Amino acid sequence: MVESADESVEPSEAFSLVASETRFAVLKALWDLTTGTGEKAVSFGTLREAAAVGDSGQFNYHLDQLTPQFVRKVDDGYRLTIAGQRVVGAAVSGEFTDLETSMDPRPVGDCPECGGTLELGYEDGHMVVDCRDCETRAADMQAPPVLVATADPGELPGLLGKHLLTEIQRMNRGFCLYCGGPLEESVERDDDGRLRESWNVSFTCLVCEHVSYSLVSGAVLDHPAVVSLLHEAGVDVRETPLWDVEPILDATGRIVDEDPLRVETTIDTDHAALTLTLDADLNVLDYERRDDTETGRESDGV
Repeated sequence: MVESADESVEPSEAFSLVASETRFAVLKALWDLTTGTGEKAVSFGTLREAAAVGDSGQFNYHLDQLTPQFVRKVDDGYRLTIAGQRVVGAAVSGEFTDLETSMDPRPVGDCPECGGTLELGYEDGHMVVDCRDCETRAADMQAPPVLVATADPGELPGLLGKHLLTEIQRMNRGFCLYCGGPLEESVERDDDGRLRESWNVSFTCLVCEHVSYSLVSGAVLDHPAVVSLLHEAGVDVRETPLWDVEPILDATGRIVDEDPLRVETTIDTDHAALTLTLDADLNVLDYERRDDTETGRESDGV
């Protein structure tokens, strides 16, 4: 049985509760005292000392304002709620406070469209991969400033590549990148009915209504048959940036049936090719693998 609360707090009211230097100090102190320490709760006196609030009455007032949305009183003292943990995490990530972290574009690979140079850059909380020559945009995805600000410059392309793959996997599993709500997937088509050449899959959040875009090939990137094929070709999708994988993907996809809608996309390596058929909701219905020496048809049981 799923239960929901009869009462809720308006977002503006909830955010106003933490719009105080003292209250954030309390949250951060509780985070520091419990995260990685094995402590589940902290006493009033220990928390007050760590937050460096000298006046007991003032501290008690601010602590009461944070309860119960961000801090919960338990038998052993006080602990952070999930909302409290997310407030501290967001602050540490720089998502709300860092306005300066950026990275000049740097070459990361070859453009699958024209063979030109793909460049990775970071600004305003977004990592962007563009072709220097044909201006094709290979990727545009949010990433926390802390990832860029704290990493060794030489490691940034690999780290941002992994982050991009993680976000794509999250969308493929049906979770909004921004609020965590459920997604509705759909195939994007041009006026003539064909798949759009770029960003031909949309993911619309049923809660916050944010829309993210991908490619049909991206929607199957973590399918077991695809992972296996790429592994045989020496490509570990857990470690390989997406822009290094894209050249062996059929980025556009194609419509093979209208009623019901069926879409195909192909992953083609040096030794084999895998063609997957998806329905309008991006579920993989079946796939066919063609090796150099033999052809076989397999079904994933969906």
